[in-house]
Amino acid sequence: MNLKEGLVQGFFIVALFTALQYFIGSFFNGTVKEASELSGQSFVAPEVQKSQKPLNRDISTEQHSKAQEVTKHKVVTTLGTYTFSSQGAVLESLNIWWQNKTMNIELMTPSSQGFFIALDGLSPMHYDFSKEYAVDGKNATAVEYVGICNGCKIVKTFVVHEDSYRIDVRVAIRYDNDREDSVDHVRMFLPMPISLDTSTSPMGSAVHDVQGVTNKATGSEAVSLRMINLCKQLQEFVFEPKVFGFSDKFLVQAFIQEAGQKPMRGYFKQLGDKHYEAILESHAFDKECDVEWSFYVGPKVESALLNVFPALEQTIDYGWFAFLAKPMFKALKALKDYTGNYGYAIIILTIILNLLLMPFKMSGEKSMRQQAEFQKKIAYLRQKYKHDKQALDNASAELIQKHGMPGFIGCLPMLLNIPFFIALSRVLSCSFELYGAHFLWIADLSTKDPYYILGICTGLTMLLTPAVDSKQTAMRYGSALVFGTFTMYLSSGLALFILMNTFLGMLQGNIVRRLKANGSAAV
Repeated sequence: MNLKEGLVQGFFIVALFTALQYFIGSFFNGTVKEASELSGQSFVAPEVQKSQKPLNRDISTEQHSKAQEVTKHKVVTTLGTYTFSSQGAVLESLNIWWQNKTMNIELMTPSSQGFFIALDGLSPMHYDFSKEYAVDGKNATAVEYVGICNGCKIVKTFVVHEDSYRIDVRVAIRYDNDREDSVDHVRMFLPMPISLDTSTSPMGSAVHDVQGVTNKATGSEAVSLRMINLCKQLQEFVFEPKVFGFSDKFLVQAFIQEAGQKPMRGYFKQLGDKHYEAILESHAFDKECDVEWSFYVGPKVESALLNVFPALEQTIDYGWFAFLAKPMFKALKALKDYTGNYGYAIIILTIILNLLLMPFKMSGEKSMRQQAEFQKKIAYLRQKYKHDKQALDNASAELIQKHGMPGFIGCLPMLLNIPFFIALSRVLSCSFELYGAHFLWIADLSTKDPYYILGICTGLTMLLTPAVDSKQTAMRYGSALVFGTFTMYLSSGLALFILMNTFLGMLQGNIVRRLKANGSAAV
């Protein structure tokens, strides 16, 4: 088996691993529900009664006889620009700087209505901008709004941190003294992140896999995350979540529990096809309420996640081979810092990886060549002694005694390569650091090659890779067509890795073939 067949096998193994991950994850995260997170199981009776009240996804707003003036307020940090609106006192849009401030990426649209506050009864739509001020003891800016509705005063404050993607939202509610004896709840709405993943399937359909994210129920203080399939688990709620929100390929928008008051529960609302928002609901209060909830709204960048809430690092999915993927990613970043470009870093890392794994490849390929030779000799003996079974058995036994019988264990050195290539593939396909990173004619290594050059070159390189026997030659054209087409729809960073890996395999095959020919000529 040459490198080409190894890549084909690797592709099917990746598909198998992905399918197993999906079904196992669906079983444990969906079918087997965690009792202490859902529907108030294993809680004391009073808390069960509070959390078992019907989920309230509706909003009733106060109507005004005349249009209210809507004002906008911007807060600019070193990381991005936050735009707030007096209509609902919401975070209307969020843009962040990226790739050394050469890109301005929109994470929230003007229609997002981020962090809208709703009460059980009427909720105000119009707020008055009160003030902006620096927060004592924090490198942060606060923006304060005041709203009046149905006998209550709401003071809503956004705290924007200068050096992180963290936002704190403070809500202070005071009802009039003559309010009847009744209880209320604060509900805060968090929008789903914008899809930055422009990749498509081979059928041309867009790929956007957003999931809910929350914490698992554990007996320790350590926070372990689980993903929520919103198509199947929309009716669930999570009691007093430590983390609650959304996660997709590149972004996280989620509540993070800091010291202070906890939300009573979190649940989701469907707005349209694959369009959701997360709802956090406070514990009940009567005449006054003070809550302060913190959120991470930003990209899946390891350093940024660790800076705000370390458990969020778990949202970066490196798959089963994360123990290999993480050091590979650190090496990729180091090479990028050295070369100044992620494209060159991918090429160098692929070369280094192939050099490190070359002894295993050579051992595996040698074993496969020996097996091919053994099969040829067996086929010859079967043809020669096709009418004499006793002679065939004797000749086969003599052949095995002389040369040994190569088996599947000879493939193991080559199979050791597969985890490394799968791990690096995961790094290149899900790292936000590659978003907007340019290389030669490619404007963004996180998207597919707009001119399909990488996929075409991959197919041509596979055609030039030498075959061990005539059977592999017959498979060459089909494999090149399938792999070349498949590579066209991958992110450019991953396609570049596959092309370089295929090219190095071709180079190695030609060198081995030439050395073998020279050795035969010398003999």
